[in-house]
Amino acid sequence: LERLRSWSNVPVIVLSVRSSEDEKVRLLELGADDYVVKPFGMAELLARAKAALRRHRRGESGESVITIEHLTIDFAARRVTANGKRLSLTPKEYRVLQILAQHAGKVVTHQRLLSEVWGQWHVHDTHYLRIFVRKLRQKIETDATKPRILLTELGVGYRLAVPMDVAP
Repeated sequence: LERLRSWSNVPVIVLSVRSSEDEKVRLLELGADDYVVKPFGMAELLARAKAALRRHRRGESGESVITIEHLTIDFAARRVTANGKRLSLTPKEYRVLQILAQHAGKVVTHQRLLSEVWGQWHVHDTHYLRIFVRKLRQKIETDATKPRILLTELGVGYRLAVPMDVAP
């Protein structure tokens, strides 16, 4: 995976019988786009493969605006709107959302978010990140108790739902 990532950004989905959190985190941090634990259904695998290909195509096009449900993120203008109303986000809230949006549909590990937003000294402050994500959900979700945009990957990290403007 490391050698492949050194020269290619082709989507990679890991299929494994190993379900340990450490193994998932390690492979996602090495560059895997998704991790599926056996047994799995063929429909699920095909859906994940289609989503990975959509993200790959979107990444190549360098889109500056993405829409997920009622949320629109305009990277060029640094503007986030929900149902047409501009949201007031702190710089760190915007940065977390930006990182997740740049990897929409992919899992971003707790450690990566903490490192990129708060620095290496905070890579183990996952409790703080959970509180922070809860506050961000209150701003971007229609119902923060039932998130549809900012999704939790238990024990690993967070993922932003796949944008609506990406066709299969």
